[in-house]
This record gives sequence, C-alpha cells and structure tokens, in this order.
Amino acid sequence: MAIARTKSVPFIAVFIMMAIYNIVVFVIPFNKGGWFWTGYGFSMFAMLLTAGVSLYAFGRESLRSKVYGIPLVMVAWRYLIIQLIIGIIQMIMPLTPYNIQFQYGIALNTVLLGICLIGLIAIDAARKGIEIIDQKVKEKVFYIKSLLVDVECLVDKVSNEPIKKVLKDLGETIKYSDPMSNPQLAAVENKIEAKVAALAEMVENKDDDGVKALCGELQQLFAERNRKCKVLK
Repeated sequence: MAIARTKSVPFIAVFIMMAIYNIVVFVIPFNKGGWFWTGYGFSMFAMLLTAGVSLYAFGRESLRSKVYGIPLVMVAWRYLIIQLIIGIIQMIMPLTPYNIQFQYGIALNTVLLGICLIGLIAIDAARKGIEIIDQKVKEKVFYIKSLLVDVECLVDKVSNEPIKKVLKDLGETIKYSDPMSNPQLAAVENKIEAKVAALAEMVENKDDDGVKALCGELQQLFAERNRKCKVLK
C-alpha cells in the first residue's frame, strides 16, 4: 500500500498543479497572442511529461527499481519548474516594451525540452544497465547462499556436539567465502555441490567419521575456490 502511494503522489501533484495553472492563466487577462500560447503550450507539455516520467519511474514492482527511478523524476521536475518560470515570463512579454518575435520563445523552449529529453534518456539507460548488473550479481551470489543454507540445515539435524562443531566450522568457511561465482569456477563448484549432497546423506545415516572426512575435503575445496576467485578478479 505504501509503495502504491509513492507511485501516485508525484502523478497526482502534477495534475493538481495543472488544474491550478489553467485556472490562473485563464483568469488573468493575458494577451492571448503568440507569446502566450508558446509559454502555455510548452508549460502544459512539461507538466504532462513530468506526470508520464513519474508514472514510468515508479511503475516498476521492485523497490530497488523505484529508487533507481528517482533521478528521472528529479530531472523531469527541474525541467518543469524552469519551463513554468520561462512560460510565465513569455506570457507577460506583450506587456513589456521589448518587441521580440515569439518564434524566439519557441526556439528557447525547444532547446530546453531537448536538453531534458537527452538527460532522461541517458539516466534511463544508466538505470537499466545498473538493474542488469544487479540481476547478474544476484545470480552469482546465489550459489554460496544456497550452500550455506544447506549446511546450516545439517547443523540443526545433528545432536553430536563434535560433529555439530565440524559442520558449524564448514558453515563459517562458506559464509566468509567469496560470494561471487564465475563460469571458470564451474569444475570446483560442481565438486563442492556433489560433496555437500553426499554430506547430507552421511548426516542422515549418522556416519560421523564420514562427515568429518568430507568436511575436511570441503574445507580444502573452498580454499581452492577462494584462491581461484582472487586470480579471476
């Protein structure tokens, strides 16, 4: 529910601003010439763009994606504020002594919009890149986390204190091992997985000597894996 509110607040704020803006600009007797429609049109577009960017940025399901979307919303809101200020100045241009063609206003607003769009595209591309990296990191650290859970479950099944300590020591080794996996570690990691599976069978069969021996082999395999991880970095 809280995430849904976070998603809707910027969107609602923009439309409240849009309603107030329209009431104000049409109540005040501006000269409805080229300058007015230039400022009004680009300001309205800026509000719609900000609403769309807010919906897009906070429309993802994960909280992390929403956090990564904050820079997008910040750029959109900054553009909106600047455009509103420029738009108001442009609306009052006919009241000033300066005889400037409104086409210059269109050019200025177009440049400002272009800068905003380039910024939004660049930030969104960076966000997507970070999300892809995050996903790859999750996949790479899953191996160690999964093994740690398996060994911790074995600890709970054992009542023999010496064997329990051996398994806890193995769990500590796994816990503090390099969490990142790598395709080049496949051979040693496959051996580790096979031996952890064999360890589970030995625990079920209460083969204490086998558990001790296998934990020793796993300690050596993790030492080998950690050395290779350092080389691969």
